[in-house]
Amino acid sequence: MKNVTKLFSICFAIFLITTTAFAQNKPTDSNFGLTASLQGNQTNLQVPIWLNDNVTIAPVFGVNYQQDNFTSINLGVAPRFYQDMGSNFATYLGARGVLQRTSPEIGPEDSDFLLGATGGGEYFLGNHFSLGVEAQLNFLINDNGGDRLSTAAAVMGTYYF
Repeated sequence: MKNVTKLFSICFAIFLITTTAFAQNKPTDSNFGLTASLQGNQTNLQVPIWLNDNVTIAPVFGVNYQQDNFTSINLGVAPRFYQDMGSNFATYLGARGVLQRTSPEIGPEDSDFLLGATGGGEYFLGNHFSLGVEAQLNFLINDNGGDRLSTAAAVMGTYYF
């Protein structure tokens, strides 16, 4: 549990450091979008909502069903803090918190909590579409005691409505 407290403290410190960053290229015609990513077994979708010129908060949701095996439901949130890096490109730092509930066909249900730090860049192709790359440092807290620390990367596309 001490590791979880340390990781949470580091993520909170990153939030405080990045609150003064500014992005110039957010979509001008909309305040929310839909993000999908290419990342291994990842099945979650994000709905980024612009709170101001430099902060987005994205609810995360996903369902993974394998017949005769299990059903998994993911719910979470992923805030991002953007920095000004050019006319159509912005970098960001962020975090991710996702609760995963798995119901196997045989055996007990399993609940996991993923807490992660993220960083990446997003290129805005226009007012309605962007492409991005993200690096992640994730800490998975498993209720069965199988906690683990891992890294990940994702390529993302976002359509802004």
